[in-house]
Amino acid sequence: MRSLASSNSSFVYDGTNSDIAQQLYIRHKAGDTDAKVSLSSVPTTVTKRLNRLSVSFDDLPGLVQRAVLWDSGFALSPDDDPVQIWTMADYTMADLAVPRAQVSGEGCTFKNCSQPNDVTAYYTLICSGDQMLNVSRCVADTFEDSAATSYLGSMWSVGGDPDMAPQIRLRDHAWEDPISKDSYSVYAVHTVSNADDPAWNVCPADDGYAALTVPCHRRDEYTDVEMAAMTKPTGSAWVTTWLEEEFGESSEGFDLLLLVPIILGAVVLIAGAGIGWFCWRRRVKSKIDEETMSTTCDLVGISPQYRAESTVPRPTLAADTPSLRPTTLTSRLSTLGSSFSSLSEAYESAGSCKTLKILLSSQHLQEKRLQYESITFQTALSKGSSGQVWVCEHNGQQVAVKRLLQTKNQKAENVLEFAEEIELTASLDHPNIVGLVGVAWNTLNNLLMVLEIPYHDTLTEGGGKAKPVQILQDVVSGTRRPTFTEDCPARILRIGSACLAQDPSSRPTAERLIQELQGRDADEQEYSL
Repeated sequence: MRSLASSNSSFVYDGTNSDIAQQLYIRHKAGDTDAKVSLSSVPTTVTKRLNRLSVSFDDLPGLVQRAVLWDSGFALSPDDDPVQIWTMADYTMADLAVPRAQVSGEGCTFKNCSQPNDVTAYYTLICSGDQMLNVSRCVADTFEDSAATSYLGSMWSVGGDPDMAPQIRLRDHAWEDPISKDSYSVYAVHTVSNADDPAWNVCPADDGYAALTVPCHRRDEYTDVEMAAMTKPTGSAWVTTWLEEEFGESSEGFDLLLLVPIILGAVVLIAGAGIGWFCWRRRVKSKIDEETMSTTCDLVGISPQYRAESTVPRPTLAADTPSLRPTTLTSRLSTLGSSFSSLSEAYESAGSCKTLKILLSSQHLQEKRLQYESITFQTALSKGSSGQVWVCEHNGQQVAVKRLLQTKNQKAENVLEFAEEIELTASLDHPNIVGLVGVAWNTLNNLLMVLEIPYHDTLTEGGGKAKPVQILQDVVSGTRRPTFTEDCPARILRIGSACLAQDPSSRPTAERLIQELQGRDADEQEYSL
């Protein structure tokens, strides 16, 4: 990553340059940390820059926050307010450090200080405000410094510890010349803490390292016309690349779409087409071949609705000679043994043979049965006209669970369609489709489809793993949606977008979807996206 930076591996932070962003990058990569910046508000330009990368300023480490602020043209006032800095001429934020030769050329004198690396550091000793501003390379917006007249630090210095993590503190050096009686106010960026910054005419304690100090003009010294000639920093490309690679959401590849089994029929293009096709095929079937059923039922007397107070007789699971009842299972179910005994209440509230046939006989649901008691409901995410989506826990794993609304008069056809949806979901095997963890019920009214959490590897803006509740809330609200490749045919793009519409009424019917996929009447209807 270092190759992305503006300079090379020979870079040494010694006060001869102001490439503070690069030094903070190096210290961050070395494992250094510091407290986060406490801002009253993040500058709009910084927010916009980070938003394009899906990065939040508050989620960045403290050193990275300072690097972003400086690279974007900001320093911090004594009250930790961001202060805009403009660069003069062709200078950038990386080369605002004024060379000693230029300061000396203005007639300023210096305080010489030794450093642990035997490189001499320099502080201004006698230098007027005019002399200092004549060599300044930047302009800082006005800010309040209540201790300006009593502050005794130097307004220019060169030196520094190669392993330091520089600060970006702005101070106002204000004083009255005792001879000329002229009043001066020179802004300066200090790169060490106030406690470590030596007073005027004093070297760092214990012959320690000095630090860079950068003098700047005040914004109110210039007219708007003059300011138009200044440069407002927008940030360097290498810092943007660093932020994107380390903290941004990856934009490579196809975004995984795992909405199919969770958000009321929302599907990716392939999964949507498959669901529509199979559902349509199921609805046009005249009947299920009874010879393939592992259970047989006599539905005489079954109510068209599942009622919690239903008096439908319970089946005998292991009877040698099954009795004739409105709902009867063949003796083949006796092999389920005790694991099926928990269904007794299910038949009391339901009794649909077709639903049970799917749940008990489908090859796709083999070994997918889960104990209802092993599922703990945690957070409700969404509610539709007939169903709900929850975040649950199963055996220590967070899962998504879809269930029907818990009403007394649940229609039998809704339960059957839900069972068919579960079977279809179990049959789909694709990296971009959520996998079925299993199916559970204690009554058919309480039929549960247990799925993997979608976008399980999604990262937050700060690089951490997103919480399932946050992911699913994004899915429900429509803020997390799939993308399509640039070469996707317009007709397929339109169909896919229609299937993913947030408003269920805007999604195509199965019949309409088949017509679109077969190319019939493709241009007669426009869907609201």
